[in-house]
Amino acid sequence: MKKYFEYIGVSEENESGTSAKFWEVTLAAKTVSVRYGKIGTDGQVSVKEFATEEEAQKYADKKVADKLKDGYLEK
Repeated sequence: MKKYFEYIGVSEENESGTSAKFWEVTLAAKTVSVRYGKIGTDGQVSVKEFATEEEAQKYADKKVADKLKDGYLEK
């Protein structure tokens, strides 16, 4: 599973007042990889290993729900 999301909106941390970020999650067996950063960059990568595929799926699903709640849109 691989899902890609973008957030373009108002940001207090950016001088121009807008933010353009991406967030991508990849689930492969018991490994969840997350890539994130500003749109147009390679971003950063975080990888987590889990004991079971079910735990990895649950973690990925929770992270996706959090991003949707934060206003990210799936592309």
